[in-house]
Amino acid sequence: MLSNNDRSLQILEALLKEVNGCALSQLSTDLDIPKSAMHRLLTSMKDMGYIYQDEQTQHYKLSLKIASMGLTYLSSRSITETFQPLLNELAEQSAELVRLGMIEDERIIWIAKAQGSKSGLKYDPDSGSIAYLPASACGLAYLSNIPAEDFSRIVEREGFEKADQLGPNSPKNLDQLTQMVEASRERGYGLISDTYELGMTAMAKTIINPHTQKPFGTVSIAGPSFRLNEKRVDELSPALIATAEKLGEIVHLAHL
Repeated sequence: MLSNNDRSLQILEALLKEVNGCALSQLSTDLDIPKSAMHRLLTSMKDMGYIYQDEQTQHYKLSLKIASMGLTYLSSRSITETFQPLLNELAEQSAELVRLGMIEDERIIWIAKAQGSKSGLKYDPDSGSIAYLPASACGLAYLSNIPAEDFSRIVEREGFEKADQLGPNSPKNLDQLTQMVEASRERGYGLISDTYELGMTAMAKTIINPHTQKPFGTVSIAGPSFRLNEKRVDELSPALIATAEKLGEIVHLAHL
């Protein structure tokens, strides 16, 4: 009898072959796993971020976390190769960490980065993690570019329980988050300090597909607050915005 780990791998392999996803009942039949057991496995895999459920079809699909794991190991996917020169250029200009986040299922997962700091203190967290939207610069940028009904749904899902584990400026409630999002909208990019982590500052701009006008991802600059201070943020904001626009053009031309 197969273990739950073996069954989970079977599900991943099955979903790799289904671009449009697959219904629970179909997976149950194809893999010969009882529906009740299949539901438990899918729920667990969904909670871990490996899969998500399409709201319209209710089909289960692989998330970008799988792709990101492959990227971390192989560092070879055309999308990052295409975007990497622009990330490198911004990292060189800022002398800080630059990261590319992609939006899927109303979440942001960091899939590529470029380190601009050559010496001193470096901020360089692992790639492949999913951003906590209320307390991240990329999250604020994204939340400032979506309709009110989407904002409410996403905030309800994210919650504020993580605030106590993050920096002192992490929003503790809806009012605080709304003020931060409004400030991001007026500024034109997301900005945090002592929010995701104590002593760290980050700024992020949403990448918009110029044809569809829909958010595709985010590009961000992050580093120690003593270097990425208010003056430096002001100096770098034009470059951040220009890079996001260039990335958006690539998204459009590449039909991503």
